[in-house]
Amino acid sequence: MPPTDLRHVNLELLLRELDRRLPTDVASIDLGGASSPALAAAAIRQLVAVHGSNDLVNVPPEGRALPPRLDVLLGKLDIHDRQATDYLRELRADEEGVAVLFDRAELGELVDGHYLLRTKPLREHFDLCDARFGREPCIPGARGSGFLVARYPARRRSRWLVTASHCISPAEIASTVVTFAFDVAAVQDGVVRIAADEVYELRAELLRCAEGDPADWAIFELDREVEGRTIRPLACEPIGLARPVHVVGHPLGLPRKLAGNALVREAAVDHFKANLDAYGGNSGSPIFDSETHAIVGLLVSGQEDLVASLGCKLDQCMLDQCPGEVCTRVALFADFIPYPEL
Repeated sequence: MPPTDLRHVNLELLLRELDRRLPTDVASIDLGGASSPALAAAAIRQLVAVHGSNDLVNVPPEGRALPPRLDVLLGKLDIHDRQATDYLRELRADEEGVAVLFDRAELGELVDGHYLLRTKPLREHFDLCDARFGREPCIPGARGSGFLVARYPARRRSRWLVTASHCISPAEIASTVVTFAFDVAAVQDGVVRIAADEVYELRAELLRCAEGDPADWAIFELDREVEGRTIRPLACEPIGLARPVHVVGHPLGLPRKLAGNALVREAAVDHFKANLDAYGGNSGSPIFDSETHAIVGLLVSGQEDLVASLGCKLDQCMLDQCPGEVCTRVALFADFIPYPEL
């Protein structure tokens, strides 16, 4: 189990994990001889302030080169520099079909055809040691993430949404709204503007797994079809150990984020575990094969995300002691996705 007080962590272990995550052109910090809790605390604060403590990134909306941090996260893939443009395009496509689910009360005022979402800066809700996203708006009442599925994904149209069953209870269906447009591009001067036609309602529940089933999946019908967004195919075959994967979703109710730098650590018939950086709000997120970009899993549960220490909250995974996030294999629900009407 991770230590409850991070002042007592093994600094050599900490540095080794941070070195694994950092770009090669970033100078390492020498903590030789550091032993006292006070020095350890100062060192951890410095490292987190400079480098961050998790694998979350905003995928850039344009550009040809992998940003330094994203380059590190995808370091487990054999990507040549000249392939970066194509790979970024695929990552942007991965994100297109991912949505945030939240209470309609958070929609806020409708101005010039756009809802002004009721959000607050993340730092007002979570005192994170990693302050990279502290100024970004979050939806405090976000219920989770979800993603589009279709029998014929190449048609780029569907009304079917998959999420984790625990995200939306039957009593919450009528009050839940969905948007695929909550990203950093929707933030203007700290205000989140979402076009009214980018907001969807849950029309009905198609099917969910049995109550108490750890597979924890549910399929909902939206009030209308979503058109023009990339819908990734579902890969139902078993996934192998050490396969690189990444997750896209809305951790802590933030604008859409990607987290990679992860491998499948355990694989079973109905689920697998991967060392993904995921948080509350990521439940219901799709897990992508980082080489094929097919959806291989649904994120349903994991460890406690943050541990309080040093006067702030720190991501446990920076110590590389994550037991792994639990992901339901898509094979468990793929056959229930309806065929399109003729």
